[in-house]
Amino acid sequence: MMEWNEFREILLKNISFNQDDLNLIEKAFYFAKEAHKNQTRKNGEPYFNHCLRTALILINLKLGKEFIISALLHNVLEDCNASEEIIKKEFGEEILFLIKGVTKIGHYKYYQEDEEQAENLRNFILAFTKDIRVAIIKLADRLDNIRTLQYLPLEKQKRIALETRDVFIPLAIRLGFYNWATEMEEICFKVLEPEKYEYVVNLFKEKIEPNKEKLEIIKKTVLEELKNNGIRVVEVSHRIKSYVSIYKKLRRKDFDPEKIYDIFGIRTIVQTIEECYLTLGIIHSLYLPLEAEFDDYIAKPKPNGYRSLHTVVLTDQEIFVEFQIRTQEMHIINEFGTAAYFAYNQFKLTKSYQKGSVVFAKEEETKLTQELRSFYKNQNFTDFLNLDFLKDKIYVFTPKRKIIELPAGSTPIDFAYKIHTEIGNHCAGVKVNGNFVSLDYELKNGDIVEIIADKNKKPSLDWLNFVKTSKAKKKIISFLRNINQPKENGDVILKITGIDKPGVLNSILEIFKKQNINIKEHKGLTKNNRFILQLKFTANQRDVKKIVELIKNRVNGIFEIKINKL
Repeated sequence: MMEWNEFREILLKNISFNQDDLNLIEKAFYFAKEAHKNQTRKNGEPYFNHCLRTALILINLKLGKEFIISALLHNVLEDCNASEEIIKKEFGEEILFLIKGVTKIGHYKYYQEDEEQAENLRNFILAFTKDIRVAIIKLADRLDNIRTLQYLPLEKQKRIALETRDVFIPLAIRLGFYNWATEMEEICFKVLEPEKYEYVVNLFKEKIEPNKEKLEIIKKTVLEELKNNGIRVVEVSHRIKSYVSIYKKLRRKDFDPEKIYDIFGIRTIVQTIEECYLTLGIIHSLYLPLEAEFDDYIAKPKPNGYRSLHTVVLTDQEIFVEFQIRTQEMHIINEFGTAAYFAYNQFKLTKSYQKGSVVFAKEEETKLTQELRSFYKNQNFTDFLNLDFLKDKIYVFTPKRKIIELPAGSTPIDFAYKIHTEIGNHCAGVKVNGNFVSLDYELKNGDIVEIIADKNKKPSLDWLNFVKTSKAKKKIISFLRNINQPKENGDVILKITGIDKPGVLNSILEIFKKQNINIKEHKGLTKNNRFILQLKFTANQRDVKKIVELIKNRVNGIFEIKINKL
């Protein structure tokens, strides 16, 4: 287990803190260590190690003290005996708020693949927490948990990997944590799709393993050539494409492995945009470029603000290598877009910044990036809710924890009609978070809503005065119109056409039986695998409409239903 002095050394290598901040971080370090002292993880290690690693992930991004302290303490409320009062007294209201946010996110689980639910959960995390720092701390927590997934039972591995793939990876991408997303995606791919993972490994292992050393030689050659030409190189690093990324590209390339040119990559970070293009020319003078594999994302950034030059070359080592060329300001935003803005004030205190070696992006990224920049620089975190993709929405839960998206200002009646028309039509009462509330109660993010239905309860005209959604308004008006329609009975003939197959007639007759409607006459004809059924009965207009809807919804293979009144 890491001790304070070692942790402090890593901390100060990355971030400049005054003594008061260091003292508070040290207090959090020992508080969390004591709180978790009798707890271990599935692999037998002390639980506190997880808290340390979560904090170290954020330290690596050069984030502020509130991130580090909250990461160290992120599980003390839920897993230990620490009270909210103690946390508030020892570390302040802001830290308590962040810890509570991370804790609450952990209460909501994602158990099965559902695109709508995944998107709702991602939006809920952002909207409910009201502070993007909570989402960042939770992502760091999930990153460490996914790194140690192999110690859990297989079924739990799959559930966590599914939740990570569908909820947390897209969230990480949305917030600009592309390197975290890539690492998590590789682990999820291995757990959730092992056959595909093995397929890619077996296909490319013999191509990758013998060429790793060649990549190091190419990197050294390029670095030496750049320095000889006066390029101010910040960093040259190499990478091997992840197996999940290779698989995705294989799908786009008709599963032809010979069309995958970017298995090996070298990232070159320089000082200026001018040096980016000079570097590109030097690399093309060394190696043969593939014109079709060149992209200029500096002149034309990607929609998310990503900027870099990409070129694929055939090297003298007889392997294809993709070079990514960018400035340090581009690199910071590309790799840690959201976190880069949080780190802004911390970076300004470092010697490297004061020497001019660390630069931040200009006001020319996409609209979302510009919005993020504006309030991060001002530390105005609660303004996050003003971003367009969260504006005017709330996310509430059914008792079974299904997430429902509604417009801000929605009521339990809106919720009921979103679940099902009949639940809305027969809504008699509602509980929110276990307590009875009025039907015009304004729902809030995170509310758990339970509708109490009564078949004798009908919509009221008054509901139209407070419901928010157009669906609820339409359903209420429709019900009230129907209930006021004449109810006199009359003879009706239904002519039903559909596919002739066993059980169809019985299904139709069963619907009439359950509605207590007697059929006076019936005629049938079958031809070319189709049937025509004519039924005569007595009913009012509303019952006829209901019968028709039930037949359409419950009997498969119906082509047409015609109504003739006698």
